Amino acid sequence: MQPAWSDPPFQPLAAGDPREIGGYRVLARLGAGGMGRVYLASTQSGRRLAIKVIRPEYMEDPEFRRRFQQEIDAAQRVQSIYTAPVVDADTRGAQPWLATACIPGPSLAQAVRELGPLPVDTLRVLVAGIAEALQAIHRAGIVHRDLKPANVLLAPDGPRVIDFGIARAADSTPLTRSGLRIGSPQFMSPEQARGEAASPASDLFVLGATAYFAATGRTPFGEGPDAGVLYRIVHEEPTLTDCPEPVLSLVRGCLAKDPESRPSVKQVIETMTSDTESTRPDWLPPTLAHTLHLYAAPVETPPDPPRRSRVRRFAIPGAVIAVVLAGGVATVVRVAQEPEAKAAATSSPVPQKGSPGASPAASPSASRTPVQAKTPAPGRYRINRQFYTGSEWILTLNYFDVHKESLTAYVDYRPRGRSRQLTCKDELPTASVLMLAGGQAVTSKETFCSAHPHRKDWTVKAGKRFTDHAVFPMPDDLSKPFTLEWQPGLSLSGKVKGILLRRP
Repeated sequence: MQPAWSDPPFQPLAAGDPREIGGYRVLARLGAGGMGRVYLASTQSGRRLAIKVIRPEYMEDPEFRRRFQQEIDAAQRVQSIYTAPVVDADTRGAQPWLATACIPGPSLAQAVRELGPLPVDTLRVLVAGIAEALQAIHRAGIVHRDLKPANVLLAPDGPRVIDFGIARAADSTPLTRSGLRIGSPQFMSPEQARGEAASPASDLFVLGATAYFAATGRTPFGEGPDAGVLYRIVHEEPTLTDCPEPVLSLVRGCLAKDPESRPSVKQVIETMTSDTESTRPDWLPPTLAHTLHLYAAPVETPPDPPRRSRVRRFAIPGAVIAVVLAGGVATVVRVAQEPEAKAAATSSPVPQKGSPGASPAASPSASRTPVQAKTPAPGRYRINRQFYTGSEWILTLNYFDVHKESLTAYVDYRPRGRSRQLTCKDELPTASVLMLAGGQAVTSKETFCSAHPHRKDWTVKAGKRFTDHAVFPMPDDLSKPFTLEWQPGLSLSGKVKGILLRRP
């Protein structure tokens, strides 16, 4: 019998929720926290994302936006199978957001709340995986600052750490300066509780508290008012009853008050992986593994709210008052409610061709501004816009080649630091998408990899480049700016917005 969860993994969208964020279709709500609301979204090719939309209170603070961008840039350098990769972000829009790969599993907090403490074999994989994630995060120059059970997701192939580094962006905002704390008091280090700067050792302290919670369902410094919990973290020893070995010894070391006395992430990994038999693929207990299908199930989304037509959007219901200027005198005229009368009252009279008073300046053809052709002329259109920068690769949209019935996007991959290898994936023919201004999606019909089905691996030397391409059927209308979504893999995904194919 499968366990019943009190909270479904996805919640339906409310009336005020967005249906689209940054070109991604919003499917459902995932949750909310101190920094903002999280939505389940989808790329045009069907890959699921988790998009965190930052709270409106932070939008007007330029320092938050600056730090938020810095943390996103750093997070994109994190390379670990135990983190959720950052796919896209917008720090300059009306409401900043961050998109990561969606992990198909519950949080550690929910799993323990629903099913109780985890068995020792699961704890070994859990703690080692979190430590490996912290190792990659710290290597990128980031301190998590908000590690807690709610920010650890349990996937079929291991844990994932999310939301690393985001809390730092809020450190100097008016909200935090006025007393709003980012983070959970039960999962803070003594130095954070004292208001001091967090360090990688701070994350190790919280790793110990998280491990104890996973093993017992309790926190090592108890519950109660925030002030009392923080006082105990700083001044008292933790209560570590019912914690099994070897997790107990590790937790005790991580919870040392002195940061210098805490183990390193490498020592944590070595301790938890000393028993190699316990790090098997089926790491989750059956009662928890049976719930994972809920997180991969299709999501029924409500239809988009009906859009009012342009005529209705500008029509004012009921009787309206129009002001007509005649000979310099303002005359008030009551307009009838019939649609024909309203249309006549709101439209400007245009002299017909050949009628008295018609002139070249007043004719529609003379006043019309030039309109760009819907389909660009055949040829090459340079773009040269960088859209992905990671620790291993830099991706640049170089140019489009336009033909009569198709257009081809060319993207350059430049390795960073040393020679690197690329592997073509079977799913690539539909991995690139054009998002048109009207909302239509045009998927690629061929890519570099599908054009070379017998060669999978490519080596790119340092200082050289690899040119990938995707061929699209020619859309009916390219007169307005459009977006290219480039998705050879989640770790290299990106998008180029506002593309307009015009000759210089």
